[in-house]
Amino acid sequence: MKNLLVLLIITVSWTAQAQQPASCLKLSRIKITDHLLHQAGETRAELLFKTRDCYVVSGFDRPTMTLEDMPGLQVALSSTGFSHIDPQSVGTAMMKAREMSVSLDLKASPGLPLGEHSLHAMVSYQRLDSSGAVVPETIAIQIPFKVAPPRAPQKEKSSLLHGLAITGEIIVGIPLFVVMMIWCPISGTCPSC
Repeated sequence: MKNLLVLLIITVSWTAQAQQPASCLKLSRIKITDHLLHQAGETRAELLFKTRDCYVVSGFDRPTMTLEDMPGLQVALSSTGFSHIDPQSVGTAMMKAREMSVSLDLKASPGLPLGEHSLHAMVSYQRLDSSGAVVPETIAIQIPFKVAPPRAPQKEKSSLLHGLAITGEIIVGIPLFVVMMIWCPISGTCPSC
């Protein structure tokens, strides 16, 4: 009897999922600059969404993102873009696209805990339904990222080493210049401007 009840619940949940239309967009790729975020540092996350046999619409309302509030992390939506645009929609008030990209700027405080994290967000956009009507849609996504210790401060080149490098260039450069000034007229292979 217990197994029959479990089978019934699974069947009902599958049926309910089958009746709900799948969202148009699917998060396809997440690219984070340098593959991680350092404490007290900044990085950029590039998200690529691909459509599933549908079009997202550019031209009405721009896509928006509602981001989870995570202590020690500041997230700002930098830009959104569309690609794989339907050629027939170019130049019209409503461009239809097969891909959407979103750029986020991530900034970590020194106290953001080290390790693996996941930022939850809701992406709202416009899509075309099967009848050609524009329909608002929202999907939930997770953006995994890793927090590493702060970067070690970069050592500046010492002024002594910088001075020695310039002196070395001068010491080597002057004799080469003199040799070229003598050799060029004798050999007749002077470069012309």
